[in-house]
Amino acid sequence: MATNEREGLIRDVPLLARLPEEDVRALASHGRVRTYMAGAVIFQEGDPGDSLYIVVQGSVRIVLVSAKGEEATVAVLGPGECVGDLALLDGKPRSASAIAAEETRALVVMREAFTSWLSQRPAAAFALLETLSLRVRRTDEALTDFAFLDLAHRLAKRLLDVANTQRDVRETGGLQPGTRIRTTQAELGSMLGVSRESVNKQLNMFAREGWIRLGRGSVTVVDPEALRRFA
Repeated sequence: MATNEREGLIRDVPLLARLPEEDVRALASHGRVRTYMAGAVIFQEGDPGDSLYIVVQGSVRIVLVSAKGEEATVAVLGPGECVGDLALLDGKPRSASAIAAEETRALVVMREAFTSWLSQRPAAAFALLETLSLRVRRTDEALTDFAFLDLAHRLAKRLLDVANTQRDVRETGGLQPGTRIRTTQAELGSMLGVSRESVNKQLNMFAREGWIRLGRGSVTVVDPEALRRFA
């Protein structure tokens, strides 16, 4: 793929949107676009942190696995977000695994090229700090929700979060009725730290209220405003 095509793919990425065109072009020239099918492992916990992934299309689950093999999804990152940035910056092994939640395209930039590009562009460094700060805030919010909200309210918030994560970065306005979320009940359980059966029970309650519609491997938000009020 030519540099101008790669540049076009990442032009709307929030991390890069405020940067001069020549800075975006320089980064695009160092990267390559890769496509991952749903369920593909992008990298595993413990792997060398030698590359950065900027999600262009699709979404990526950040996963931790316990000694017993139990899986927990700690974040879902969508278009415009960076994957693997912590290991890239501190040079340590990956702290979690990254799995494509759906068919996903990402611009992949090797560590040496990215750090060289970043060191010459203070504005890009500040944009990256903002991205990391936002992620810390999300983690704090998730911990607060876990401590103070019951499963039904946490699930409603998570459905809205995942729906917004999966939106194209160019979309504007609020979440629209009929928005389809590509996720399984097992994945939602992994995100919330509960069983698939517990998630199923709550989803069926939302469906009876007319807020959502359940499908195979998906949840369609029928009434986003009602879901938002409940959350």
